[in-house]
Amino acid sequence: MNSPKSIITEEVNLTNCDREQIHLSGHIQPHGILIAIKEPDLEIVQVSENVICFFDFPASYLLNQPLQKLFPQSQIDILITLLSQENFAVFNPIKLTAEVDDKKYECESIIHRSGELIILEIELLSKYSNLDLDFYHIAQSSALNIRKANDFVEMSDLLVKEIRKITQYDRVLLYRFEPDESGVVVAESKVQHLESFLGLHYPVSDIPTQARRLYYENWLRLIVDVNYQPISIISTNKAITQTPLDLSFSVLRSVSPIHVKYLQNMGVSASLSISLINTQKLWGLIVCHHYSKKYIEYKIRKTCEFLGQIMSIEIVNKYDKDIEKSRQKIKSIQLKLNQDILADNQVISQALIQDRDNLLNLVNAQGVVICLGDQISEIGEIPSQENIYKLIEWLKINNSQDIIHTNCLNTIYPDAKSIKDKASGLLAISIFLNYTAYHIIWFRPEVVQTVNWAGDPNKPMEIEADGIMSLSPRRSFELWKETVREKSLPWLQVEIDAAIELRSTLMLTALDFSQYTLKQEVERSEEVSRAKSEFLARMSHELRTPLNAILGCTQLMDRDTSLTEEIEEYVRIISHSSEHLLSLIDDILEISKIEAGQITLEETRFDFHLFLHDILEILQIRAQSKKLQLICEIPPNSPQYISTDERKLRQILLNLLGNAIKFTDEGSVTLRTSLLTSEVSSATYIIHFEVEDMGEGIASEDLNKLFQAFVQTSSGKKIKEGTGLGLAISQKFANCMDGHITANRNSGKGMTFKLDIPVRKLEFIEPERIQKIGLPQASSIVVKKESNEKQPKSLRILLAEDNSFNQMIALRMLAKLGYQADCAVNGMEVLRALEQKSYDLILMDIQMPEMDGLEATRQIREMENPEGASTIANQVKIVAMTANIMKEDREKCLQIGMDDFISKPVRIENLAIVLRKWQQ
Repeated sequence: MNSPKSIITEEVNLTNCDREQIHLSGHIQPHGILIAIKEPDLEIVQVSENVICFFDFPASYLLNQPLQKLFPQSQIDILITLLSQENFAVFNPIKLTAEVDDKKYECESIIHRSGELIILEIELLSKYSNLDLDFYHIAQSSALNIRKANDFVEMSDLLVKEIRKITQYDRVLLYRFEPDESGVVVAESKVQHLESFLGLHYPVSDIPTQARRLYYENWLRLIVDVNYQPISIISTNKAITQTPLDLSFSVLRSVSPIHVKYLQNMGVSASLSISLINTQKLWGLIVCHHYSKKYIEYKIRKTCEFLGQIMSIEIVNKYDKDIEKSRQKIKSIQLKLNQDILADNQVISQALIQDRDNLLNLVNAQGVVICLGDQISEIGEIPSQENIYKLIEWLKINNSQDIIHTNCLNTIYPDAKSIKDKASGLLAISIFLNYTAYHIIWFRPEVVQTVNWAGDPNKPMEIEADGIMSLSPRRSFELWKETVREKSLPWLQVEIDAAIELRSTLMLTALDFSQYTLKQEVERSEEVSRAKSEFLARMSHELRTPLNAILGCTQLMDRDTSLTEEIEEYVRIISHSSEHLLSLIDDILEISKIEAGQITLEETRFDFHLFLHDILEILQIRAQSKKLQLICEIPPNSPQYISTDERKLRQILLNLLGNAIKFTDEGSVTLRTSLLTSEVSSATYIIHFEVEDMGEGIASEDLNKLFQAFVQTSSGKKIKEGTGLGLAISQKFANCMDGHITANRNSGKGMTFKLDIPVRKLEFIEPERIQKIGLPQASSIVVKKESNEKQPKSLRILLAEDNSFNQMIALRMLAKLGYQADCAVNGMEVLRALEQKSYDLILMDIQMPEMDGLEATRQIREMENPEGASTIANQVKIVAMTANIMKEDREKCLQIGMDDFISKPVRIENLAIVLRKWQQ
């Protein structure tokens, strides 16, 4: 080759190398011949020029001729039979016998397709060839030897030794691709006098994109003699296409001139590459080098290919095992975080701060920032506060993803160099909701590394004789060291997955901070209304799942007769507060129904006096925290038992009294009730409520917009609380109940809100008819389970629940009621369980991985009634137990074939009713 006139040491532009069409070279290596055949007549339309070196006649002698010119009919029949197979490549190599002028040639042939042509590649068998050797047996023996390795390092070392033993190459390397697609030699076997390449790194440009594609598509690549002269492929005028023949799957395909020069620089004369593929990606290469010309038979190559395929599987298994270990560690940390949040009954940001070590260990970070709206909390080693604010602002402006991660922040963030000692690596989860952003951002510091490269990774560009610049391989493979800076350790996929799981926690906090932004999303189009309803339903499900565990624990504790009075009081406060939060969640859903015109009246019977007592008990703590007196005035003629929509009435009074406490700084808040006789019926009364506070009062100009949705008064804006929904919902509820609310400024100080609600007076109600919507039954009517309570008849129960907390709570509730259950974590496990055992009842969660509860139910009913029969005699009873509580969710469950529905949070009393209902 001509030597270059000069070397340009500036940064290389790799596009000319990546554009090299190595699969369309139009040439082959000379150790075999290539024939392109046109179907169906098997006419030869292209052939390599070196035919004369094998059969003593020129290549042109075969052009436009049938394949019978080279092979007898018996051999042609073999090829025709193979070509009729869908995947004839599996029969390679094919032993064929060519006949030319009564002379026979034993051949080992490879057959494959290239577009509309059949490609036949022929290599003559040497008289020394040993076709009787069982190389597959050798490969299996080698694989068994390699599998004895204790770890990946030992496995890699054994692999290269076995390949070298089989092939007898001078050097065998195991070359692994790094996450940035550069390569590193992780194992080596060589003859003693050769210098070692172990531990050397090679840049991405050493193997261009199109070469990686061909390594992925072909398990093997053989170069018999690096210093060969390429053989041209000649064509007939009858060739199907004028474009060069695609040689992507050719074993004889000529080698890129750049790669030839690359090997020559290393002193290599022959090579063999075996691909290692992991989950549809080129993971690495087994590279064999020889320092003289070397040909190996196809069966030996096939043995190496077989061994490479086996070892690819082994590498995947090793990787999966390592990932599983990391996943189990992270799962335990995640569980601990969830337990601490549940146990402390506090806001998530506080729990995360208190669990600082677990939050850092979750993704193996050195620092983390929790940003919930305008509230920022810092843990561990992080950049300065000024830099944190800049970074958060950059995230808001430039990134809208749920998660971003990088171990080289300066590649995406302009100011990263100044914070590299704390934040060269970044992993952030975000929620962007109504123009408000919420983030948890983890940081990793810079890790300075010294990388040993096999020569300068910046390949020089050469000026050829014609003045054109082209990319050439490095001329020296002496050790070249590079210090890598401004990078952290890379984030593992299992760490990224853990961060995504924690994002649901951020969603909970985001709801607390973002409700007021709903007013910016209110539009009158049907599309926007549906999107908002879907979001609220999803958020309701996310919140009901942890509340199911909280309320489940309080119900279980409430039935524990060993609790002290003090602990019972704590349990009652937690229960009441959680119930109130659940009621608030329902009301956020209610505003969507109101706007869609779907609000309905749900009349229930309840104890009015106990009802007022519960409301005051809920608000007493808030009043005491502000040192306010909470007064309730109830006249003697007030009815004890009434019938109306209790939940709506409860929410109206909680809202009016809550606002009064919120806007009063000193003095008292008073609730008065009185009874007005209705003109409609002697059994119907109007209860008149007044809520009076001693606060600042509402400005006169705000009174006319007081009950509008998403509108806050000037006093409300001052304290920066509320969403502007409360009074609007309350008024809508009152109107639905044929009542109304009015508001007036007091003559002295504060406001008075008046509520008139028609109710039906009842003489008494049966205990089992009490339906408490907003709170559990009060302590005066709760009957704790006694130890001598009669045990129910056994039910064979299967519990389908993927959340570990909810599974534990459900099992303990069942135990309290005297039942046991088997467990499944998804619909697939439910189906497998039914194959092993029969059940009377399945408590079925809806949202589960792999197969949800609806699909599982559909398949169960289909198996029970394959012909659509209507009989239900032998059907297992299926009860939905889900946090999807919308009306359409209930209807969907029943339509699919479920028998009943329990909403989360699950009431132990409701669970008991369902179990008794389906008791045989």
